[in-house]
Amino acid sequence: MIKPPCVLQIVGYSNSGKTTLLTKLIPILEKAGIRVGVIKHDGGHDFEWDQPGKDTWRYREAGASLVAITSKTKTAIVEQKPQELSVLIQRLADAGAQLVLVEGFKREGYPKLALLRRPEDEELLSIVTNLVGIVGWSDKHQQGLPFFDINDIDNVANFVRERVSVWHCQN
Repeated sequence: MIKPPCVLQIVGYSNSGKTTLLTKLIPILEKAGIRVGVIKHDGGHDFEWDQPGKDTWRYREAGASLVAITSKTKTAIVEQKPQELSVLIQRLADAGAQLVLVEGFKREGYPKLALLRRPEDEELLSIVTNLVGIVGWSDKHQQGLPFFDINDIDNVANFVRERVSVWHCQN
């Protein structure tokens, strides 16, 4: 069996900067030799992966439960059902991910960095579990947790690299 990856959730309210943070963090971690997988939670929306009219879209519209497409450089599989986070993490582990960064899934129990953009976002700190740090625009948080300025991506990346081995990994 493949060694389980370490998991870090990036949580925050809508438009708090989660995706921007991840897109800056990923290349730094990959350059450091960590193979990164990413899972995005689409809370309440019905995302559309395919483009209407394309072959894979037409297969799904025809009722296929699973549709895969592959090329010389990438592969995608679309399932017509939701999946548990643990299943998605295992799939990324099977594909070689050493670290899985999860955007969202606030109620899951993995280690989390909370993004706080506005003062009212601090409510999040009382809702989520397993917080290991805060990333934001103001360091006025009295949580006893490491704080990182949103623009200090290098320190966030160092924090992640240093702690990869101590975070909860899937069993």
